[in-house]
Amino acid sequence: MARIPVRFERVAAAFNDASSRVRLCESSGSEHSPAAESLTDLSDLVKSFIERDGRVVFYMDDDQVDQQQKEKDQHEHSDWSDSETKDMLQNLFGSNDEDDSDRDVKQKIRAEVEFASGLIGDMSSTGFKRQLMARLRDSGFDAGLCKSKWEKTGRFPSGNYEYIDVNVNGNRYIVEVSLDRQFEIARPTDQYASLLNVFPRIFVGKVEELKKIVKLMCRAIKESMKGVDLHVPPWRRNGYMQAKWFGNYKRTTNEVPSKNAQYGEAVAGKRSVGFEAKPSISYNCREDFASKVGLRVGHLTTVFNGNVNGTGLQL
Repeated sequence: MARIPVRFERVAAAFNDASSRVRLCESSGSEHSPAAESLTDLSDLVKSFIERDGRVVFYMDDDQVDQQQKEKDQHEHSDWSDSETKDMLQNLFGSNDEDDSDRDVKQKIRAEVEFASGLIGDMSSTGFKRQLMARLRDSGFDAGLCKSKWEKTGRFPSGNYEYIDVNVNGNRYIVEVSLDRQFEIARPTDQYASLLNVFPRIFVGKVEELKKIVKLMCRAIKESMKGVDLHVPPWRRNGYMQAKWFGNYKRTTNEVPSKNAQYGEAVAGKRSVGFEAKPSISYNCREDFASKVGLRVGHLTTVFNGNVNGTGLQL
């Protein structure tokens, strides 16, 4: 299939149209789309697209870039500075330009996350984020567990991700514990490692702030890996990283996974007055026992009856 050269405006328009049809995570929760400005920012990642079976397929920020993109990368390389990047990250994490009310909100969320994560314990467990979300809700925050999921596009593998958000006074805050882990790479340079050291243990920030952080770090990843003659893996490129937080997602506030909740509802629906549904008990009966001894149940009954009636077997 050949690539179709198009104007950037047409690419951006196609991206905006297709983004509303991205396959969402199959789970409980309300569906959400990125804000209009997020779609505009994401459209900057689009390099080309093709039509296949009536479906738009995108190729974003991969090795199949044209000469113009290569020249742009060279220009960015000449302008890149790790010290400047570090200063920008520190400003974003410190949010020096935010107002007092916004700073207070972040501090309250951060303090509660610090307390709750200490109670939960193992941050690597599969249910950590859901438990953290539940504790935030118990403390009065409008917290939710957001689930994003995307299909393979071009050289980008399919993937899924979960994160927590908190809505306060019309503002949406992303909550991440150990955000730096999302940017770990092989053989990092000393300059890149120094950037990871800037990350706070608990990140609480608006979508626009996280978007800037992702862009800065993906650029730093490219510079670091280029310095040690390594190629950037697809899961550390800007397009893949953006899909985690800034694409379509489903938001749930259930304290237990949807499958467990559905099972509980099904059991409850089978209960009658004065009776309670009990789980079935297995007595380790082998359904294939008769077939293994060469007898069916009907034949076994016939033989048994014959033994009783014809051979004088006493019961």
